[in-house]
Amino acid sequence: MSSGNKIVGIMTGSFHTDYSRRLAQKLYGALKEAGGFSVRLFQGLDAPRYLNLADYAGDGFDSHYYTQFEYSKYLKPDYLIVSFGTISVIPNALSADELLDRLPDVPVILLEAELDRPNCYSLTVDNRAGMTDCVEHLIVDHGCREILYVSGPRGIADADERRHAYESAMQRHGLPVTDSMIVFGDFTDHVDRKIETLLAAHPRPDAIVCANDAMAESAYRVLRRHALTPGRDVAVTGFDDNDAASYAEPPLTSVRQDLDELSASVVRLIRQLEAGERPASSRFPAQLQVRCSCGCAGDAPAARSSVSRVNQGRSKIKRMTDRNMLTALMLRKLLKEDVSKQEFFQQLGGLLSTLGIEYSEILLLPEPAAASGDSFLTVPEQLCPQMRQNGREVTVCPQERLCAAGADTACVYGGDAPLAAFPLFFGHTHYGVFIVSLRQEEMLFCYALSLEIGTGLRYLFLSLEQQENRAALEEKNQILDYSASHDSLTGLYNRPGLLSQVYPFLRRHGAESRFVAVMADLDHLKQINDTFGHNMGDVAIRAAADVLRESLPALSLLGRTGGDEYTAVFLPEDAQGIERFRQNLAQACDSFNKSSGLPFYVGVSVGCLAFSGEESGSLLELIKETDKLLYAAKKHRRRSVIREENEA
Repeated sequence: MSSGNKIVGIMTGSFHTDYSRRLAQKLYGALKEAGGFSVRLFQGLDAPRYLNLADYAGDGFDSHYYTQFEYSKYLKPDYLIVSFGTISVIPNALSADELLDRLPDVPVILLEAELDRPNCYSLTVDNRAGMTDCVEHLIVDHGCREILYVSGPRGIADADERRHAYESAMQRHGLPVTDSMIVFGDFTDHVDRKIETLLAAHPRPDAIVCANDAMAESAYRVLRRHALTPGRDVAVTGFDDNDAASYAEPPLTSVRQDLDELSASVVRLIRQLEAGERPASSRFPAQLQVRCSCGCAGDAPAARSSVSRVNQGRSKIKRMTDRNMLTALMLRKLLKEDVSKQEFFQQLGGLLSTLGIEYSEILLLPEPAAASGDSFLTVPEQLCPQMRQNGREVTVCPQERLCAAGADTACVYGGDAPLAAFPLFFGHTHYGVFIVSLRQEEMLFCYALSLEIGTGLRYLFLSLEQQENRAALEEKNQILDYSASHDSLTGLYNRPGLLSQVYPFLRRHGAESRFVAVMADLDHLKQINDTFGHNMGDVAIRAAADVLRESLPALSLLGRTGGDEYTAVFLPEDAQGIERFRQNLAQACDSFNKSSGLPFYVGVSVGCLAFSGEESGSLLELIKETDKLLYAAKKHRRRSVIREENEA
């Protein structure tokens, strides 16, 4: 690149559309021919929108789409050309003002929109005049009266201007326009449902006027599904006059935007800016290009036949390109962490429907099997049906269900195409079979599709295995953590476990709070062990833990910190917290001893010390003081815990 070259950025919507692609090509060609410019193309990564993938709406594609504006700042363009009409078709799009606020502080040449602000220069087509000529031609030259309209999105300048021109032309000729005569599309060739809505309310209109050529393609498809021939039974027109318009069958009557003149004007405008001038915004005429789709005289049969062949080839290429993109997007959407089997197959079925598959099933082996070398894999008698897709309906079956392979397929599928089976595998691992309705022209596509599904299954099973391993590891860690911090006999915290919890407990309730430390001993454990055995001693230890747990308030920690020793810290409910705890403990011991049936009493001696949160830094010293209080309390315990009837 010459050091003197100016950098020109061109921003458009996705190159998946004919208009965006042609516009970028024309602008690039004009700038290259003029010399002295280096071009940077910024186009949105929004193929799912132009392929009508509604399931991708919340997946961040729009965020990616808008990153083109941020990138433009780093590449430091000298001028920016912004095709606002192609950018603003996405939902919740930025307004023209908001968009320019995010762009570098350089001159902006704004296409398909007008904006009065410094450093912004608008070049627009005369949408109103072009659409008026189109509607007038249908009314005056062809006598059309019931004319339906397929508009672009609301709030888009081009779309609004063209729709208003249609409404005004109808009004001037005294023709009614009702709400049911207009639908709002998205400027793509995937508005079949919108046009179906029009025909449901108006089954045999005179004409369908479309706000661009891409939506006219949808109109052609829908009319043929209703056994109506475009150009003969119903007139159809478009707008933009893309390359495809003259190859359509019949060739499409459209309003031409002169992109050559537009591109030349952009170059002239930039030259004026370089010369220090302030050019005025301008508007270009749009010219009606009359062809057969409106009912005008057609081409010669030989020419029509040639056009038909070209159109068929173009349609096949476009369909193949769309499907390849869809297949890649499908795999990307399915391959995500922590996906469940239910979610995987539900999304897979929906994407197969989007791909235009009429019917499909996936049946898996009960377990993936290895197939390697020259050995043949033996398929079991029964398979596990995972997913059935019939048009838009997707059913995901539970894993435990089994059926004979293909047993209930024939009675469910009612189409004319044969069913074909493709193995599902990855590497040496075999997963099952993909059953799909197959037309001759789709053989290679469905074969490639089965390979993509096999890759997806590989990732699914790896992901499920990883999820299972993580869950097992987490469970083991929880068990180990519990064992390391809890006493196995009582379920209370052990000494390390209690110490690990007590400081967070004190911090959580603040330095201004009052706490109580408790040291407790099971009375006469040695006497119980010597008289009745250590098994009974264990019973007594658990009983002491239970009565202590029952006696403490809700906000407390309790641990077994020695053979017959217990330590607790609690947050008293009021100033009488210590006395209430002692009363609860005495009542709990009495209640236990009355009903226990044991040959001994369970008694617990305690020492309690109140302290503030500010004193918690010397907790070990506080526990020593509490232990002294416990030693004093033990002087008042029973002399013997053995019940009189059990004494020798």
